[in-house]
Amino acid sequence: MTAYQALYADHEVMANHWWWRPGWQVGTRFYTWHITQDEAPAAIELAERYQDALRPFPSLDPVPRKWLHMTMQGVGHVEDVPESAIERVIDSVANRLTDFAPISTTYQRAHIFREAIALPPANPEALAELRSAVRAGITDALGECPEPEEGFRPHVSVAYSNDDADAAPIRGALDLAQPGLVHADYSHISLIVIHRDNRMYEWETIRRLRLGEE
Repeated sequence: MTAYQALYADHEVMANHWWWRPGWQVGTRFYTWHITQDEAPAAIELAERYQDALRPFPSLDPVPRKWLHMTMQGVGHVEDVPESAIERVIDSVANRLTDFAPISTTYQRAHIFREAIALPPANPEALAELRSAVRAGITDALGECPEPEEGFRPHVSVAYSNDDADAAPIRGALDLAQPGLVHADYSHISLIVIHRDNRMYEWETIRRLRLGEE
């Protein structure tokens, strides 16, 4: 059983999120599955309330509403995955999702990760189960799935850290925001091509799948 309480524990110090991971640079494009937040207006409003509280902190880059997302599962760099393989991935993932009902969850308290301010869902297990189905679909299509299955902590990032910073005053500002509980219902997952050329995750949607659709 995953110890989500430990995975979501606040960090005491924040660090720059925008260092270049291996294989990434300006111009990199990457296939990945995300849950975008366009069908969760209350979650968007909650994120923006927290962003208002965080404006005094120049070390934090708020995520614009159109780029709010929940990262689910990567597929691979565009140059490494042929278009024919992507079509197989889409078909296989769609097949794995036919038994899934839409997922309902709630958000409230923002948590401080080492490189981001994030909203964890109240039922991370449900999102982890969805990710496992996506991973199974990728494996069906490609024979393997990248990225470890362990350590997944579903969340919606509110802001990314662009520098080292003491988390204590940030925690104080988040607590003063005093947001209420909000609900979100997710009925879709999207395959996107993502990049981070502009110190933000931006993307083009390749295919949007409805959970439970035959």
